[in-house]
Amino acid sequence: TTVIDSGQSRIPRFDPRSGLTRLETIRVTKDAADQRAGRSGRLGPGVCYRLWSEAIQHTLQPTRQPEILEADLAPLLLELVNWGIRDPKEILWITPPPAGALSQAKEVLQQLGALQEDKITARGKEMLRLPTHPRIAHMLLEASAFDVLYAKQGNTFLALATDVAAVLEERDPLSKDAGADLSLRIEVLRKWRNGERVNADRNVLERIERLAASWRKIFKINKDDNVPSDSDVGKLVAEAYPERIARQIEKHGARYKLVYGRVVKLPEHDALVRNTWLAVAHLDSGSGEGKIFLAAALHESDLSHRAEEKEIVVWDSEKGITATTEKRIGNAVLSTRPIISISPELRIDILIKAFQSEGLKLLSWHDEHRAWQARVMSLRLWRPGENWPDVSDENLLLTAKEWLTPFLNNVYKPIDFQRLDITQIISTLLPWELNNRLDKLAPLKLSVPSGSLIKINYSITGDTPTLQVRLQEMFGLLETPAVNDGRMKVMLYLLSPGYKPVQVTQDLKSFWQTAYHEVRKELRMRYPKHSW
Repeated sequence: TTVIDSGQSRIPRFDPRSGLTRLETIRVTKDAADQRAGRSGRLGPGVCYRLWSEAIQHTLQPTRQPEILEADLAPLLLELVNWGIRDPKEILWITPPPAGALSQAKEVLQQLGALQEDKITARGKEMLRLPTHPRIAHMLLEASAFDVLYAKQGNTFLALATDVAAVLEERDPLSKDAGADLSLRIEVLRKWRNGERVNADRNVLERIERLAASWRKIFKINKDDNVPSDSDVGKLVAEAYPERIARQIEKHGARYKLVYGRVVKLPEHDALVRNTWLAVAHLDSGSGEGKIFLAAALHESDLSHRAEEKEIVVWDSEKGITATTEKRIGNAVLSTRPIISISPELRIDILIKAFQSEGLKLLSWHDEHRAWQARVMSLRLWRPGENWPDVSDENLLLTAKEWLTPFLNNVYKPIDFQRLDITQIISTLLPWELNNRLDKLAPLKLSVPSGSLIKINYSITGDTPTLQVRLQEMFGLLETPAVNDGRMKVMLYLLSPGYKPVQVTQDLKSFWQTAYHEVRKELRMRYPKHSW
């Protein structure tokens, strides 16, 4: 006749990002509060004490969220596909199911073998005949197959699966400090059935046994009260939750990584930490690392039928190409072995991607090659009517497969890239006729009256080329030197004997006639031993 309402609700919410359902505490809605109050009057007049103010009552949400927005949609999707509805969008919904939750449900059903190419499989139809979630149905059906496969007497696996299913579908009979080992729950259930005294919630055990008995009746089998093997329990849980197979990150550590990548953690000092592999049944997604509530030990040998072999060929910036065959379940690696040889096409593809990732520094790309690059790019900009190629860093990386592939026959490691003859390689980037004209149109060095050959500095952006030369070495030259068939005058940086700039000019003739007289006076004072 009395209800005390805390004003809070614990509701399950399905998170499509993690594929997990977790309990969240939220404020009660008005309709839920009315329903709770009604429980005090089921047998006669009653009283409901609400632990919140009337002011808060006016701020409550009027109704609860439609369950379809928060529920695990795997059972619904399997029913729809069985009816011939391959796309749930074909149906007119009062509240459409979330796309993320549907996608997650589809992935789960595919992992369980219930769907293939958006069609229901024979296993999916078998699962629908069992009155439970597809995960539990798949576990029960696989257990029956295990008994045949391993020639178990007395339907040992199936009897164990009925107990596991009942425990998973009911409340935990043990206290929170009992740890996360699901096998312990099965052992307690079986001891209790044998009349032994156990430290567990008797009411919960009775509900679990009623459910297990109903499963045994459906499958027409007897109960099994032997102490179960931990790995057998784990083997069954893995059939219900294949995506929750987890591998220990550090030996004897509490942190595990699920096969799809998320990190989950056992309670502190849990005995399950002695196991490298776990099949996790109950967990929450958490805000960071998830928490494991129920799990069972797994033998690695029981995972081989789930593993896929995959060739992993990658580039290591220190070792070069590394090739291994990995046997893995999702992101969890069971074993690896080296690959002795890989196809030339794959090797070239890896090398090109490595070059595009690390850039020209992977080659012996020195100043002389930068200078060549600037000369070609300058002519490309100065002579747009001709077919001077784009040899900018960006385009060289983008087109690497076309120009670099012929030279990669003996390349496997970073040092092999360094041994390539870059001068020979870049010469292939220019057509023969342009290679012949390059030194004429954009000479690398210029001969000055002193007899010295001075390097001309070009810009990759086509700016005016520059020449840094001591003033005295230009005595006798009246006109400014030019490149590009005389169309582009060079910017002269005239230097003192100490290589300090004294004048910058692009009009040498005018300099001799005007500014040189002032420059000469200053240089004669600073460098009296030189002839000016």
